[in-house]
Amino acid sequence: MKITLSNRLNKISNFVKPYRNIVDIGTDHCLVPISLMLKKEIDYAIATDINEGPIKEAVKNVKFYKLENHIDIRQGNGLCPLSENDNLDVIIISGMGGLLITDILNTGKDILHLNKRLILQPNIHEEYVRRWLMENAYEIVLEDMVYEDGIYYEIIVGDKHPFRIDYSMKELKFGPLLLKSKNHLFREKWQKILAKKEETIINIPNNHKKKRNFADEIELIKEVLDG
Repeated sequence: MKITLSNRLNKISNFVKPYRNIVDIGTDHCLVPISLMLKKEIDYAIATDINEGPIKEAVKNVKFYKLENHIDIRQGNGLCPLSENDNLDVIIISGMGGLLITDILNTGKDILHLNKRLILQPNIHEEYVRRWLMENAYEIVLEDMVYEDGIYYEIIVGDKHPFRIDYSMKELKFGPLLLKSKNHLFREKWQKILAKKEETIINIPNNHKKKRNFADEIELIKEVLDG
């Protein structure tokens, strides 16, 4: 028996190793924990969601695969259902906006000292997520991109570090590791953003402050793509 994950969820799952205990925040149908458990890649998982509907689906799926002793389903907001008695090696937060992800992390700071790795997949505002990792002493150790349903998703993995590692404004915006690889999805995403900004700037009056900001962003993207 196995579960077929989307490309996005499969990439997220691949970043769990070498850890064996995970927490999946906003688990929806609990697909990632179940898939990892069936492949014997983890020993235990906690899966949470704020909404009753996904929780019911998660419970049903866990029972179907007879994993009740290995996956604990909890309803609640963000990290609130967790405690210091839980094994929090890897926390996964995916499929949300970057601002919501940072809000969840800030709200649960009291237990994050127990954490070793964060796997974060913001739908937008990736820069805010990287800044939070930097400011809270996580090193960005892995980054990847997925194109799914017409959207470019960035997956950011941060490992707890004994001291803060500073990233430049450019690294926060584009991703320190994505900047090094500049893979085809990275180029596709930023070429499309560049084209849209170049189209928009034409309609902004010359004396408008917004035009200068757009021009600066355009130059920065060109510099990254051409560099």
